[in-house]
Amino acid sequence: MSILVITAVMTILVIVARQTPGGRWGWASEPAVQLYLLALWGGSLKIVLTTLRPAAELAEEELTLRPVHQLRGTTVRWSQISGTEQMTGGDRLIVYFDRGRGLRFVALNLNLIRGRRDFERALESRLRSAGFGEKTIDRSRY
Repeated sequence: MSILVITAVMTILVIVARQTPGGRWGWASEPAVQLYLLALWGGSLKIVLTTLRPAAELAEEELTLRPVHQLRGTTVRWSQISGTEQMTGGDRLIVYFDRGRGLRFVALNLNLIRGRRDFERALESRLRSAGFGEKTIDRSRY
């Protein structure tokens, strides 16, 4: 839906910029406006292309997470995972992992995962088999 709104607004702006004398020499011809519109298009295109691939994948050796807000996905080996965090009843999963430069994390919106419940069960099963336990503090599950 939002991509259609952005497309309609951008089409109107391009028509105004090309057809009217005020648009050609006014605010629509400013480089900052054009750069902003280009950034909108780039962000929208990234979101559309992201929805074509799964947001998360569990494999035998690694976990791949592709949050919408990042340009690239993150692949983490199971041995690098330090822990996870999820709010009770929440929609965000945070995976903490250790890389050569220190502890890192990736936040993922669980609503974007097709088969969310199956993913959560498989992830929990995999983490339990690796020796992780569950701890609840306030509203957070670790």
